[in-house]
Amino acid sequence: MKFNFFDNHIKLDELFRYDKKSNSYIVDISVDDYRSLYSELDFSPVKSKDLDDKLVEYLEESIEDIPMKYNLIIDIHMPNGIFDSKREEKGKEEIKHYFEYLKRKKEREIHSYYRAAMMNFVLGVFFIFIVSLIKKNLSTTLVIWEIVLEGFYVGGWVFLWEFFSLIFLEPHKEKERVKQYKRVLNSEIRYSYCKEKNKDNS
Repeated sequence: MKFNFFDNHIKLDELFRYDKKSNSYIVDISVDDYRSLYSELDFSPVKSKDLDDKLVEYLEESIEDIPMKYNLIIDIHMPNGIFDSKREEKGKEEIKHYFEYLKRKKEREIHSYYRAAMMNFVLGVFFIFIVSLIKKNLSTTLVIWEIVLEGFYVGGWVFLWEFFSLIFLEPHKEKERVKQYKRVLNSEIRYSYCKEKNKDNS
């Protein structure tokens, strides 16, 4: 599904409109109808619908460009003749529900990083402790044993490095994404209706 987004420029004030009264930057989206907001592969009339991938990607990238100190307004532009108050309210709910789903999904990924980190920590400490204990209580001149023990010792430090990586490095991007999803959930979503443009010029 093709979305007709506003042109992107370098400066923030050129990328987005600014509403001084609410200290908000406005993310403008232009679509042909209400159905354009949803994935073409989702035909269910009952359950919460999946949003179009391009729409989600555009919102994610736009929100990343707007500093956290500003509020957000998502303004969905549609042709004037298709106004439907029920579908409008439903669309707002669907957008919020979908980003709530994305937020929960990312939070689960963050928790999985922490679980993996603790497993790596336990294995790392265990390997280093066992190797140190063996070296202290078992004297051997066999080169093969020295190689094996050294391998386990290095492996222990590799596990500990993975622990620090999973605790401090990997979850950072996911945490930032969760913050952006929360911004969508706290944003104002509104619809604007205008005269339909000539499709040859869109």
